[in-house]
Amino acid sequence: MTNEQDSIRDNPKKYLKAKPEFSDFTDAELQQLINQMHVKQFPKGQVLFDQSDDRENLYFVIKGLVRAERTDANDKFTFYTYIKADLAFPYRGMFTECYYPYTAQAMTDIEIVYFPMSVFESLLRQNNAALVKVVKEMSSIISESEDQIQQLVTPSARQRIVQALKTFEADLGQLQPDGSSKIPYPLRIKELAVMSGTSRETAGQIVKYLVEQNLIDYEHKRFVFKPEFFQDEDDE
Repeated sequence: MTNEQDSIRDNPKKYLKAKPEFSDFTDAELQQLINQMHVKQFPKGQVLFDQSDDRENLYFVIKGLVRAERTDANDKFTFYTYIKADLAFPYRGMFTECYYPYTAQAMTDIEIVYFPMSVFESLLRQNNAALVKVVKEMSSIISESEDQIQQLVTPSARQRIVQALKTFEADLGQLQPDGSSKIPYPLRIKELAVMSGTSRETAGQIVKYLVEQNLIDYEHKRFVFKPEFFQDEDDE
């Protein structure tokens, strides 16, 4: 059992107090959350909830990676975002929506903690510092989503794929001693294709080209971005 598991299971108040999402709650408020807290492990592929399901819980990732998948009303556009360890979700629709805004699926084996959304929102209403922090997080998510959409609106398939890769790296990359950035989670070419609005064949060809140019590595579904990748601004 890891230290994180020991902490959340054996000393949940200390664990939560150390996380920005919960650090401004008083001990009494945290205890209200803990009284209705659930800690669960799920295997890769497990769907936590579907888009438009009743919005019942706030989740916090202890370990692993979760993918949020949202489709438009016509099922013509799919938008992916990724939620790694030490992040909570969903923020979208806080106080206003009755349904989940996207489908959440485990991309690896995961461990999560979750609480009733109604309890979390009730505590936010009586704690201004915690509420301000959540509003800032919601604003950041909206800004990042808008930036991502703007970057991907280009007629060049190659540019869209490169921008999608840069988004993957910004969200999930971990800096390595040699200056490269590694994503420690498996990501399929199909996901890159969906993110960039291209075919799997096109995405695969561009990834192969970037590997041949020694700008990235892609082995066992894991991306490593070389320092030169970020200097390659000529995406023609």
